[in-house]
Amino acid sequence: MSEILQKQLFDSGWYTLSELDSMVGRLDAAMRQVLLPNGKGGYSGVVALHGPMGSGKTTLVNALCQFWGVKGGTASATFGLVNAYKAGDWSIFHQDLYRLSGEEEAWELGLSEYFEADALNLVEWPERAPGLMPNNALLLELQVEEASDSPERRAILWQMEAS
Repeated sequence: MSEILQKQLFDSGWYTLSELDSMVGRLDAAMRQVLLPNGKGGYSGVVALHGPMGSGKTTLVNALCQFWGVKGGTASATFGLVNAYKAGDWSIFHQDLYRLSGEEEAWELGLSEYFEADALNLVEWPERAPGLMPNNALLLELQVEEASDSPERRAILWQMEAS
């Protein structure tokens, strides 16, 4: 039986929301190193965002989309499950699996088909359908420290490898 190893690719350190924009640029550089370039100015692959409620998953997706030049606003994908964005010719899919009843529903809805596109897939609440995530998905772990009036956050990007 193989063991899953995590290789840390990026650690933002603790940041406040006022420092989010500068952190996003560093995170983008880390993702660009390991995800496949798509020839459209962006990259393709799956990034699973994991963290507790209120850790800033959707806020981070919105900041990344702004950094990449997505025109128009972005929104939570909680009620529609999937939002599609464009940054020039580059497609970005934002999935939020929070409302799913389980993994079977994700498969029935065909959510894995988005992973086959030449696009970046940002998936919130991947633990709702762990078998849906491809083996080469990156894990973006979000932590929040709420001990102060201005909670600090931390983003750690992991590459999962089977040994």
